[in-house]
Amino acid sequence: MTHESYPDLPTAGAAAIVFDGLERVLLVKENYGLHRWSLPGGAIEANETPEEAVVREAFEETGAIVEIDHLVGEYLLDDDFTVFAFACRIASGIPRVPTTGEIAAVEWHARRYLPLPRSNVLHYAVPDAIAGHRDLFRQVPRVNN
Repeated sequence: MTHESYPDLPTAGAAAIVFDGLERVLLVKENYGLHRWSLPGGAIEANETPEEAVVREAFEETGAIVEIDHLVGEYLLDDDFTVFAFACRIASGIPRVPTTGEIAAVEWHARRYLPLPRSNVLHYAVPDAIAGHRDLFRQVPRVNN
């Protein structure tokens, strides 16, 4: 499926890469579709910047307010969906599962041992953040896990 076939679908999203002081990354588990582990994030809404979207989506999915440190990269997925992944830190709040039903779990995971199944952005962006990359552009293939 490409987004050209479905003009109402968003074409870009934003994701928060949040590390703690214990070498862990904050992840959410989808409660739909493939039930993958992913970074907190989602679609960029009309008239919203990627920076605004990542803060909004991280709050919606974890209940925590994040502050952006920098853009790790822009990831073009094989379905022409682009994700902007930002290194972030928690400004306030304690991450928790929201009551919306969209998220099954919110957990800290060892950043070098990411759980399966995982989203494409999680698979590529966390290693890039660990390596200290900034402002990357990467075209990424689908992860089969």
